[in-house]
This record gives sequence, structure tokens and C-alpha cells, in this order.
Amino acid sequence: MTFLIVAVWSVIGLVGGMVIAAELAPLFGVRDMEGSSAIFGVFTGAPFGLIAGAWFGYRMAKRGGGDPARRQRFLLATVGVIIALAAGGVVFEMVRTSDYIDTGNQSAMWLNAQIRLPPGVAAPGKDKKIIMELRSDKETRKSSPYSEPDWKLTDGRMQAYSSVEIYRATDKRTLAVTIGEGPTYLFKVKAPARPKKYSYDGDWQTPDGIEGAASGAGEGIEIKVAM
Repeated sequence: MTFLIVAVWSVIGLVGGMVIAAELAPLFGVRDMEGSSAIFGVFTGAPFGLIAGAWFGYRMAKRGGGDPARRQRFLLATVGVIIALAAGGVVFEMVRTSDYIDTGNQSAMWLNAQIRLPPGVAAPGKDKKIIMELRSDKETRKSSPYSEPDWKLTDGRMQAYSSVEIYRATDKRTLAVTIGEGPTYLFKVKAPARPKKYSYDGDWQTPDGIEGAASGAGEGIEIKVAM
């Protein structure tokens, strides 16, 4: 029975160490997305948890001495701990992922924005990057600063695309769009809090606010959001 108790507590320690390390991963600079924190937990917390669990199980089994009834009670208590941890883990994960758009995989959606300049305005040079920042009460994310905008003339106006990752469900989203060193145009995103993939295609909209420019400086620029 000693072997069984040690084996069970080894598994408890392994899983517990992995989960704890994964949850603490952001404190060590590990991104809490796309499995990075889970990998951190496997290679850091799991080994320590395995050793600690095995040691605890062995010590507790030996404390039972030659009393089979005491060992059996401890084994039953161990099973109870496993059930409690499993139930607690399920509840914790449900709470932790409740505000993700994809609560199953916690994977990203892409918010794509079509940007068009006022009529008659020429396209900026390739060195004038489009930086799009998603701002919400749940997260702040930026588009890639390395992609070059591909401006094309469509319906008499220069248009380009930009995109940004989005994870959290909320209806309080704002897009901040900056072209080169110009002002930052603020657009309130009208998409639902948790849209299905590729289900939302918004209308053209003008800025709701401007940062770094006098009032009216952004007249004519528009975006169209799709998710």
C-alpha cells in the first residue's frame, strides 16, 4: 500500500506543481497565451511537484506504521483530495476563461480593419506604418509594427488593411489608428462582445475622437471593421 500511496501523491504533486507554475508564469515574463504558460508549468513546476508529492506520500505512509486501517483511511483521504482538486480545478478554469471569446481553447480572433483616406489624399510612403491599437477594459494589444501597408486605389480613395489579435469578450472596445507620425484616430468598435468567427462585417465609420491633433484634423478618414 505504501507504493500505491506514494504513486498517487506523486501524480497529485506533479499536476499541482504544473498548474501552480503555469498560473505564476506571467510573473516570470512568460506570456499567458497560446500554451506558453502551460509549457512553463510542465518544465518547471511539474518536476518539483512530482518530487514533493512523492516525498509527502512516503512520509505519510510510513507514519501509518504497521496499522493497515490507518493506511487505508489515509488512502481514502487521498482519493477525496483528488476529487476535490479536480472539481476545484474545473471551477477555477471556468471562472478564469469566462471572459475569453473562445472559452474552449482561449485562442485569438483577428480584428481586421479596412482603412480609407479622404478623397484626393495620396497614399503615405511605405515608411509610414499603420499602427493599430486595440483598447478595451479587458486588454490592450497592438498590430505588428513590421508589416508594410499596401495602399490601393478603390472607388476613388486610397485604402489599406491592418489587423490586431483579440482574446477577451467585451463590448467596450476602441481602435486607435496611427499612420506614420500623424495623429491617432479613435474609433469605437461596434462589434458584439463575443462574435462568432468571420460573422461580423461592420459599416464605414468616422473617428469618435482624435489624439495629438486639433479638432477636425481627422475629417474624412474612415475604417470598416470585420471579425
